[in-house]
Amino acid sequence: MVKKVIMPKLGETMEEGEIIKWLKKEGDKVEEGEPLLEIATDKANMEVESTASGILRKILAKEGEIVPITQTIAYIVDSMEEEIPEGEPEERKTEAVVIPEKEEISEKRRIKASPLAKKIAKEKGIDLAKIKGTGPGGRIVKEDVLRAAEELKEEKIKEISVEKEVTLTRVEKIMAERMQLSKREIPHFYLSTEVNFSEVVKLRGDLLEEVEKEKGVRLSYTDFLIKACARALCKFPRTNAHYKEGKIVCFPEVNLALAVAREQGLVVPVIKNAHKKSLSEVALERSKLVAKATEDRLTLEDVEGGTFTLSNLGMMGIKNFSAIINPPQVCLLAAGEIREKPVVEQGKIVIAPIMELTLSCDHRVVDGYLGSQFLQEIKKALEKPVLLLL
Repeated sequence: MVKKVIMPKLGETMEEGEIIKWLKKEGDKVEEGEPLLEIATDKANMEVESTASGILRKILAKEGEIVPITQTIAYIVDSMEEEIPEGEPEERKTEAVVIPEKEEISEKRRIKASPLAKKIAKEKGIDLAKIKGTGPGGRIVKEDVLRAAEELKEEKIKEISVEKEVTLTRVEKIMAERMQLSKREIPHFYLSTEVNFSEVVKLRGDLLEEVEKEKGVRLSYTDFLIKACARALCKFPRTNAHYKEGKIVCFPEVNLALAVAREQGLVVPVIKNAHKKSLSEVALERSKLVAKATEDRLTLEDVEGGTFTLSNLGMMGIKNFSAIINPPQVCLLAAGEIREKPVVEQGKIVIAPIMELTLSCDHRVVDGYLGSQFLQEIKKALEKPVLLLL
């Protein structure tokens, strides 16, 4: 019996996948449930298990190819005697391009050049075979080499000045498409506030050693932001929601997505049930997810199900910024750098660590009043962080 291996749909937004690596080769035996290949989806790289047992008879999609979902990428058979469909699916066929070979030069042209010309050419890395000599009998002289060196220099300058196209990675391409969709379809508005981080700084200092001893991770200011967001999201369910096809879907659980920048492109791993986790548990999971993101080891489970996103660029020295909502979510909180600023406390001017927060809202779901209430709840918890330990 011939069984098809198709490109699976591994997420709501997935439309195609890239073959990263085949874990079996043609002719290998395969067991149902055994890892068969690795693919890159629009969110993460992951292994795909075989849905049948037998022999991997034919691989149709090679490594590096991008294939639409449900399209056949290989055949598994019970025995090698079984016939499989010939050719490839129509949408996968491509015309073969024949590249003509250059005629080989059987004999090298004898190069006539003065000893000084040869010496200069060697020093400057000039190929004498590409220079036309102007000396007696076509002999290459010093001036010919110097002229060629100058021409080569000008060519390199031109190459540097020419605009070069940069091909987006798959992750960057998908992110670009999603952000374009977000700005086109979501009516964004933004609310900003300043938060006095004095109490967070003190509490973090008190807890650093204890959390490191208990969980083996270093407590960060991002962990306090995550807990403050989770607490506020529980109080205002409409901010912890998705907008889909004219309906608002509010979630009882808080799955907080954390934007992580890396060389391969931005990813957004999710801390599931952040509202049920202690501050130290949040720190541990945040640390694990960031490490997996940096090492490109995130699974589909790590990046799916986010109900709200936090983006912190404080470590990059950014004072404040307005971020684009990650659809179908309805809010995103952008956190800036903690800066020492003069503030008035009980009629006196003191220096305090201040962070600026900017909330991006989808006006179809969250209006200005609700967004303000939500942001003030986050501010309240960060200025009295003992609330985050309850």
